[in-house]
Amino acid sequence: MAPEPEYYRPVPLDNDPSRAGWSGNRPGASGRPAGSPFGGASSGGPAFGGAASGGPAFGGAPSGGAPFGGAPFGAPQRPVVTVVGGKSLLLAYVLWFLLGWLGVHKFYLRQPVWGLIYLGLGGLGWSLAGVGIGFLFLIPWALLMFLDIFTMPFRTAFVNASIARGAWVR
Repeated sequence: MAPEPEYYRPVPLDNDPSRAGWSGNRPGASGRPAGSPFGGASSGGPAFGGAASGGPAFGGAPSGGAPFGGAPFGAPQRPVVTVVGGKSLLLAYVLWFLLGWLGVHKFYLRQPVWGLIYLGLGGLGWSLAGVGIGFLFLIPWALLMFLDIFTMPFRTAFVNASIARGAWVR
């Protein structure tokens, strides 16, 4: 079985200051337990199997434990985000087929300089084709378009992995 693509793997958000409840990667640094997103007590009370109940209540976990085998209440929790979306290979090929001479597929795959090169080569090539010198621009353009057939899956995977790592900021 092939290994899982990098952009499908879970990414922990321990060092993400934009995350709600981020406390500098130190549990309790903000004066509240790291597992408590709204600042309240994260365990306790009879309804949640806390110290007041002396044990499980309503089928919950024992005092200080966690239901369903997770981390205990109040323990630092590690949120995980799995990026499944990203750039579509099918859409990249459709853009290549329909608007490739404009370089739209390169703009879609976050290669704006190459998009401008395709636009320039294709535009000059087709506009000068009637004069007879358009082939000077159309031959390199056609070679680049042919190479894109084979390199598009790798470029799409690279962009999606970069998105998953957070290397691209919008």
